[in-house]
Amino acid sequence: KDMQQNRVLLCFVVAALLGCCVAVELFPYNPVANSAAVVHSGNARFTVLTDFIIRMEYSNSRHFEDRATLAFLNRNTHVPQFQVSHQNGGVVITTSHLQLQYTGGAFSASSLSVKPRTSFGLQPWHYGQLDTGNLFGTIKSLDDTNVISLNCSLISNVIVNGESLHCEYGLISRDGWRIVNDTSNWGLTPANAASSPQWWDSVNVDNEDLYFFGHGHNYTRALYEFTLLSNPISMVPRYASGIWWSRWYNLNNWDVQNIVGEYEKHDLPLDVFVLDMDWHTKQGWGGYSFDQRLFPNPANTLGWLHHEKGIYTSTNLHDDDGVRSTENTYRAMANYMGYPSNSQNTIPFEICTRNSSYMIGLEDITQGANYAAGVDVAWIDYQQGGTQGDCTGLVQNPTIMLSHVRGTNHVRRRENVRDVVLARWGGLGNHRYQVGFSGDVGTLNWADLAFQPYFSMTASNVGFGFWSHDLVGPWNDHELHTRWLQWGAVSAVFRTHDRGMASGSCANNDPSQCAIVEIWKLPQRYFAAARAAIHLREKWIPVLYNGVRHAFDTGVSAIRPMYYNYPQYDAAYEASASPTGLNQYFFASDDIIISPVTVPASTTNMMASKTVWIPDGQWFELTSGLVRNGGKSVMVTKNIDLTEIPIYIRAGAAIPEIHWDQKNVTGIAMRQYDPLVFSVYVTGANSGSGSVYEDDGMTLDYVRHNAYARTTLHWQRNAGGRQISITVSSTGTMYNSFPRSRSLRIRLYNTLPATSVTVNGHSASWNYDAQDLCLVVHTASNINTFQTVQITVNFVEAIEDSLLAGLKGLFHHANLAKNVLDPTWATPGANSVTGGNISVVASMPKELDVLAHTSPRTVLAHLNEVRTLYRYAVAEVNAIAGETAKPELLYNLESVPESKRKIVLEKLEAQNDLGMNAAQRKAYAIALLNSAN
Repeated sequence: KDMQQNRVLLCFVVAALLGCCVAVELFPYNPVANSAAVVHSGNARFTVLTDFIIRMEYSNSRHFEDRATLAFLNRNTHVPQFQVSHQNGGVVITTSHLQLQYTGGAFSASSLSVKPRTSFGLQPWHYGQLDTGNLFGTIKSLDDTNVISLNCSLISNVIVNGESLHCEYGLISRDGWRIVNDTSNWGLTPANAASSPQWWDSVNVDNEDLYFFGHGHNYTRALYEFTLLSNPISMVPRYASGIWWSRWYNLNNWDVQNIVGEYEKHDLPLDVFVLDMDWHTKQGWGGYSFDQRLFPNPANTLGWLHHEKGIYTSTNLHDDDGVRSTENTYRAMANYMGYPSNSQNTIPFEICTRNSSYMIGLEDITQGANYAAGVDVAWIDYQQGGTQGDCTGLVQNPTIMLSHVRGTNHVRRRENVRDVVLARWGGLGNHRYQVGFSGDVGTLNWADLAFQPYFSMTASNVGFGFWSHDLVGPWNDHELHTRWLQWGAVSAVFRTHDRGMASGSCANNDPSQCAIVEIWKLPQRYFAAARAAIHLREKWIPVLYNGVRHAFDTGVSAIRPMYYNYPQYDAAYEASASPTGLNQYFFASDDIIISPVTVPASTTNMMASKTVWIPDGQWFELTSGLVRNGGKSVMVTKNIDLTEIPIYIRAGAAIPEIHWDQKNVTGIAMRQYDPLVFSVYVTGANSGSGSVYEDDGMTLDYVRHNAYARTTLHWQRNAGGRQISITVSSTGTMYNSFPRSRSLRIRLYNTLPATSVTVNGHSASWNYDAQDLCLVVHTASNINTFQTVQITVNFVEAIEDSLLAGLKGLFHHANLAKNVLDPTWATPGANSVTGGNISVVASMPKELDVLAHTSPRTVLAHLNEVRTLYRYAVAEVNAIAGETAKPELLYNLESVPESKRKIVLEKLEAQNDLGMNAAQRKAYAIALLNSAN
């Protein structure tokens, strides 16, 4: 909370400064430290930047570096209290948390050290000491790497496409300290013209330029204070939190409309349409002019996407080719660059020299024509080498400079629009230019899938936790494809993509072996599971956008490792690149834990085994409705069905959501939240709260005019558990698109039907969703958004957590098991007037939905019977003999010739069938029933 308040204060200060100071990025650079923070000692200079961070410089010339670098822009921080003692040619500097000792001379293990003053996880440090506890950061991309170590010392010599991996260690370590070495970085030119971004000037003048981060195990504080020195993680437009489509394919205007139509037809949301490299003319990999054969009038196609469908657009760029004479804007660009009027020479790609004319002309003239036609996002698919563009390589590379320029275009032009790019990582400071593009996925296998969550988690340790990964599936493993899409649904950016595996040679040789990029082409069983995950993603746009604002305020990204919250527990550090590792994380909130499935299902029971660590507190298991009590070493291992993602919600939390509208599935991410939904997880808590952040989703008014609102829900149980009272209130500034009135929907999980519901003292409508044990309150549509709303729900009886917790899982798994057994008529009771308890449990929720209003006590009576009926159902399924199913309906794929087996399997899958024999079905059904809780 303090971090957020400090950031808000900073926003006010910057807003005041914008009228008088040059600002090519969102916040002006202020690289010269306050003199009160500076301590000189011989050839050394120390700057106390915060209680935990000290800059340590050594210069033989005693001329020290005061220019900004792309890693550190602001050194003029609030000066903390500290003491200085000069002694014996050296100095001792003492802050509230650290004590630095320097004995003079060149920096060495004997001359420079830091020790902690308080016990907060910081180990003593001396110059040259290895950081063996580092929690790692990130690398340029995953191009051609597959699973790779993120230990920079092990991959320093790895070169991909002529460029280093720009590996950066995390800003945090289990040893409690981190040294950031900025010595080899380049100083930037002064900010002396509003029309030009700061450019690389020359190398650092220091002999050594080190930043000591000594935050101990207060990892989130380290990330926040890094953004004080390097500026905040950028807030991208809200549409970036939605669903992205991309594919390397020769699409034309008709194809674009057809693809959007398929999304609508199949009830799939879509927010961003990405055109890969074939959108432009074909003189080479790079190009800036639309291919008129595909898009005779690009503005018409992009305008249709924008204005009729609410979809934003991105185009792929390979900048290394420069600007050819065949480009539509060549003559204007050549004139701007001072070329002769008759020149036909390609204007070379040069961006790393002090002359920034090329990039400004490229963006405002050549690319400017595409922006004017409706392109929103530059996809910087550049990978031609770290020294291209006249760069020296390593820290001075075209990857980060392209993002630096395109990630500040609107601010440079004084346009009130947020910048966003899709680009690889170029080094420390790249967190200001979101979002990340992790490159072409190397291999479509379980190991690469498992690596992506781990890779995203560690990237948060350098503020770059908004990676976009390729989401695509192999032709021969629909389960892997589905699990990949499920991971994407709970990642920072959801972008389906095919880099050519779904077309080309596979289409010539055997089209059935082409990868699948169109989700709707998955067999029905897998498509249904993938679509459910995508719906969850879109419903949780408010959750992720909360995380976008939180990242801006605190430096803590959307994908958060468990050790941020539980640094004292070893289990929090168990995330790894292994498919069987504890690859779980907090998702854009401290109230949501995700553990995506990254292992295949067992061939015995068709379910994937997953182990999840449950930390301190009580956690609502979203798949089952059970509440788990956590602790230091509480591990839960259970079988997970294809339809499920292990998700845990903190007991008492109120999670903001949007209402799913199946009639209009495109452009959802940019709509204001009306109705606004809160899902409240009641079991395991007597009270709780949650909030949602809202702004216009597009402009810079959130920082320039403090134009945003926060709506908070508080709830508590009363009357011995027979009543829940809810208060909803909003604070903030009314911005143009903020709804003046709207409706609210409050979903109360693991509750009973109501006897009465009131909103501000007036009777209100409600319904009961028994499948989720959820009472849903509906307010009127004209609730004033800045009026406090009081909701009171009275229940038929006191809510008993022990009764309701876990019933959701029993209902869901009874239906799943019934669906497995039904195709072979093996479901108990299907051929008899006796038994059939599995059908009774599976059918009960729909009946309870109706009875909730007419006979709520009957609902309670039925709920008390569920566990007994479920035990009977398990016994009945266990009693099934393999031969009880009708023989003519069983499938034995081993008897099908190899050449026809794939065709038969596809037909079975299209019928929502799994091609299993009776014994396999029984095993699957029993596993489903036994894993409900």
